[in-house]
Amino acid sequence: MDLEDGKKGRWSCRPERSSMKSLEKAVADYEKAKEKMEASRARYEADLKRFKAAEAAKTEAENLEIVRIIRGMNMTIPELNAFRERMKTELPTLAGFQKEETRADDEFRENERTEGTGEAQEMGQ
Repeated sequence: MDLEDGKKGRWSCRPERSSMKSLEKAVADYEKAKEKMEASRARYEADLKRFKAAEAAKTEAENLEIVRIIRGMNMTIPELNAFRERMKTELPTLAGFQKEETRADDEFRENERTEGTGEAQEMGQ
């Protein structure tokens, strides 16, 4: 029991200085953290806005490039539709063929490397 002036039964109404300092420090830390968070949020929102604008510009540039390429082909609309349909059916087959070629090339290069190191070791001995 915290007694004031040693008298029995009377509580001290004075808060201790250390608890006041810790409360003030906690409030100050809270305010500082809140300000930093708000500044970070503002930076994040500005960065997000810049990112979305850059993303939109990139998409627009890609679309313009596609249009330029298609117009350069000098196709009529029916020819373009036929070309698009042909690509839908042939492209997956071509993609699979290219993957097989790449895998075979990789295996060939790996074999060259392992054979090359074996010959070099034999010559060094």
